[in-house]
Amino acid sequence: MMRPVPGLLCCLLLLAPASAAAQREIAVPTSAYAARRARLFEQVGRQPVLVPGAYLVRSGGEGRQDPDFWYLTGIESPYAVLLIYPDGTPDGASVVFLPDSFQFAGAQYSIPDERFRYSAWNRTILRIAPGEETARRLGVEESLPIDGFTDALARLVGDSEVLWFLRDTGRLYAPPGLSGPRSYRQQLEEAVASRLPGVRIENVSPLLHRMRLIKDAHEIEALRTAARISATGLLSAMKAIAPGKNDLEIAGVMEATWKAEGSTRAAFAPIVVSGDAAVSLYTLRSEKYNHTWREMKDGELIFIDYGAAEYDMYGSDLCRTFPVSGHFSDEQRRYYEIVLEAQEAALARIRPGVRMEDVIRAAAGVFKAHGLQRNEDIDTMGADRVWGLMPSPTYWVDGPGELTHYSGARGTGVRDLGHHIGLDATDSRDYSTPLQPGMVFTVEPKLYIPELGIAIMIEDMILVTEDGYENLSVTAPKTVEEIEAVMRR
Repeated sequence: MMRPVPGLLCCLLLLAPASAAAQREIAVPTSAYAARRARLFEQVGRQPVLVPGAYLVRSGGEGRQDPDFWYLTGIESPYAVLLIYPDGTPDGASVVFLPDSFQFAGAQYSIPDERFRYSAWNRTILRIAPGEETARRLGVEESLPIDGFTDALARLVGDSEVLWFLRDTGRLYAPPGLSGPRSYRQQLEEAVASRLPGVRIENVSPLLHRMRLIKDAHEIEALRTAARISATGLLSAMKAIAPGKNDLEIAGVMEATWKAEGSTRAAFAPIVVSGDAAVSLYTLRSEKYNHTWREMKDGELIFIDYGAAEYDMYGSDLCRTFPVSGHFSDEQRRYYEIVLEAQEAALARIRPGVRMEDVIRAAAGVFKAHGLQRNEDIDTMGADRVWGLMPSPTYWVDGPGELTHYSGARGTGVRDLGHHIGLDATDSRDYSTPLQPGMVFTVEPKLYIPELGIAIMIEDMILVTEDGYENLSVTAPKTVEEIEAVMRR
């Protein structure tokens, strides 16, 4: 039986026989993408908006479409560009620039004869070619060749004084004295600016990312499916965990389950680590190539922040902590249940209108109530023994308790209680506005105890509803009794 092919464009196999077209389990109509483009166009004051897709040329099958571009178009083709421009109507007009059917095709051919490019074995799979039929199926006014982008740009932007561009504001490191490397989008923005003298370029990324925080019904269904698949993978892992197994093997068990359930790939690199090796932030572990290769031992805990199946471009992010032997020791159980209590306290606060600071503060208050606050005093404990309490009671209960800018690259900012999730596993850490129905985020209190070699985190995906919340990952066992019962079997 053919597995569903993710993406709006599985029905647009223009180069394949009609019988080869697969059906998606989640049908996202073109009207949904059109509505998103219309909302964005309104937010920028009905001025032109330019959104490039991912480069995806010679990506070896490892790349994926840019999430912002996908959110507005559902297009998988490489080197595509969307332009929304004023045409006198409230919603504006949309044109998608696309490569032709064989442009950038990656197959190898033996002699420099262009006809080989059109052979059967060099045909692209989900590529859509520009033209009237593609425009109709995509729900846009025009679909033009990417080679004509430069000539069409000035004509479509017209006399607008501003062009909104999906800017890449990240800055890559270069040794002192050298100019920093630039990304594809940064180079494209510079080239566009040179073709539009006198037009001011503004950054549309913050507006678009704020839009993406509120999920529509199609997105929620994709996230619900990703969470369900991830929970199924965690159940498979629980049944495979045993002393003598290695962490990498457990990661493989989960991935096999996800793929059997229809997930294309993991949402992020594996974080499966046992024993005292788990007392290390995942961003540091990724520096080691075989960072999941460790043999687990009886009496240890295994930390799995890899409930991370991706479905239809939408990610998941679950974490569970299990006893390798199938049974928590008294000490492990005590700390595990404190973390679970912190999560439950946070969940109890979630409903529309509540600020995320109050949700975080509820979890931090549990850590303080159990007397753990003194263990995060680095002056008393020392850097080699200080505990990691996240969220930190010192900050959220006795400190300023404000949301701060977080940068994993710089290692700055307060690690609070979670993050938004959607087309990216970490969609955003923007909690500047009160919770609203349609927001989906993780709730993930955690505890690191270096002297005991204990790392515990419990993470679920939470949807804010009209009157409270829905736990999208509810099928993943998380109480001590549930975990031990599954592992006994």
